[in-house]
Amino acid sequence: MVKTEQRIQSDPSTNSSPATLKKMKKKYKGVRMRSWGSWVSEIRAPNQKTRIWLGSYSTPEAAARAYDAALLCLKGTSANFNFPITSSSHYIPSDKIMSPKSIQRLAAAA
Repeated sequence: MVKTEQRIQSDPSTNSSPATLKKMKKKYKGVRMRSWGSWVSEIRAPNQKTRIWLGSYSTPEAAARAYDAALLCLKGTSANFNFPITSSSHYIPSDKIMSPKSIQRLAAAA
């Protein structure tokens, strides 16, 4: 019985400290949670200080998939993605540079 109580206390999902909540929110790169609960995604444009807005999503996974789609457009298949790239991933033309608007559209479709 004592071991069960110790395990429950050390479980991060039952601990509501600010550090634990922050760790749970930073599960995916390029994703953050708004104060009202929606998840947003954005990515930094290469060699610039600006960011490309990828949208607002109901789940962190959806926001992370949008980030991965944008990362694929910007850096190719050798980038460090949130999820493994599969053969069902969207086709990205590698012979042209994509505009931020076209990256946003592709990320929304992902």
